[in-house]
Amino acid sequence: MPIVELQIENLRSISQLTLRPQPGWNWLLGANGVGKSTVLEALHLLATGQSWRRGQRQLIRDGAEHYRLGARLSDSIAEFVGMRRQGEEREIARDGERIHSAWELLDTLPLQAWHEGNAHFVSGTAEERRRILDWGLYYADRRYGVSLREYRQALRQRNAALRQGLPPEAWNAAVIRLGERIQDQRSIHVEALQLHFQRIWSTSPQADQEVDFVLHPGWNGDLAEALERDRSIDQQFAYTHSGAHRARLQFRVQGRAAAEQLSRGQLRLLGIAFRLAQIAVQRDAGAALPVILIDDFAAELDSRARRWWMQELQALQTQIFAAGTEPPAEPGDTLFYLHAGQLIEEMQ
Repeated sequence: MPIVELQIENLRSISQLTLRPQPGWNWLLGANGVGKSTVLEALHLLATGQSWRRGQRQLIRDGAEHYRLGARLSDSIAEFVGMRRQGEEREIARDGERIHSAWELLDTLPLQAWHEGNAHFVSGTAEERRRILDWGLYYADRRYGVSLREYRQALRQRNAALRQGLPPEAWNAAVIRLGERIQDQRSIHVEALQLHFQRIWSTSPQADQEVDFVLHPGWNGDLAEALERDRSIDQQFAYTHSGAHRARLQFRVQGRAAAEQLSRGQLRLLGIAFRLAQIAVQRDAGAALPVILIDDFAAELDSRARRWWMQELQALQTQIFAAGTEPPAEPGDTLFYLHAGQLIEEMQ
């Protein structure tokens, strides 16, 4: 059970709240606008350093000068992680020692979050799907994080040279070497995902739909040749048009784009199966299971789909935080009722 206690002070509508979650399901319940999503947002901030919600400048509650967050952890590399923000200044500490990189937070509290920003990643942008893919691969193979950081640094330097009107070739070797390494790591990961995805999808309410996914690397043919072909357009737009940062994960139904064939509810179910497969791959790799956050659990899913998702999550035996107006509660679930940013009742 990674999260033993959560402390929130002056975050959006919440003035002060302390939550002591339990293993398994923790339901955050109440009407819209009472602070359920803010509790999930606090966990997301502590785990990633980022919020998925719009209006990040309004994170600090009206009338307050700062927000402060903290989580006591178990089965983690740290016992406590905390964050404080006042104005534009933000401090993050782990066991009392200040840290400066969000990557260090990722190692402290593995997380899988479902929220308005990614619930429809299957039909969203290529960048959204790539971000989801990279998240899962990072936790399945920590070497991937090193590859990704080094590639992004080389790409930034190449793009900076393009903006300054300098020849970009000095950075081609690094972009090629690291880009090809990332593609190799992604390809191996996608193969493992396919096996688990097909197994999970076969148990879903939409199992009659023939679904798969493919990964396009982000360039055609050889990457070195692609960079040479793109030299003129790269210089014109001061941007590198080919590389691992342009990779595309495409979901298909009988060979055609899933976004054109399925309803929003079906697409959400497809995304759920994919992200469950990511957790299965991480488990195979010996990685710690993530804490799972779900905002608006029931959205766009019928009762059959909701039951299936709950059963799949229950089988993981990990800690789950789910927000909703009413719980499809099972025996043993912990229920937290909120009103106007306050915890008004806890039931177990």
